[in-house]
Amino acid sequence: MKSNRGLIRFLILIFIALIVLGYYGISVRQVVQKPTTQDNINYVWTGAVSVWDDYLKVPASYLWNLFLNLIWVPAIINLEAIKNGQPMDLQESPPALPYTSGNY
Repeated sequence: MKSNRGLIRFLILIFIALIVLGYYGISVRQVVQKPTTQDNINYVWTGAVSVWDDYLKVPASYLWNLFLNLIWVPAIINLEAIKNGQPMDLQESPPALPYTSGNY
């Protein structure tokens, strides 16, 4: 419910900003369609795609796959097990405690 209020406030804020811009005679459509604005948008977009492809794609993909394999898939499997009334993975085979021999 809280996140919905934040979203609604954000949408109302955008709506009010558009009304204020219209009051001062500024057309958002005309501003966005200007060649200078289009050139700026294309420049920023090309730079963002270049940074993504050259620097961020590999580590982001690695982290995404790590998240999927270590957190998401086991969580879904365990939630399905709970839903079906079966024991979770940790209940079936809890991790073993390390064995150490020696004095403490």
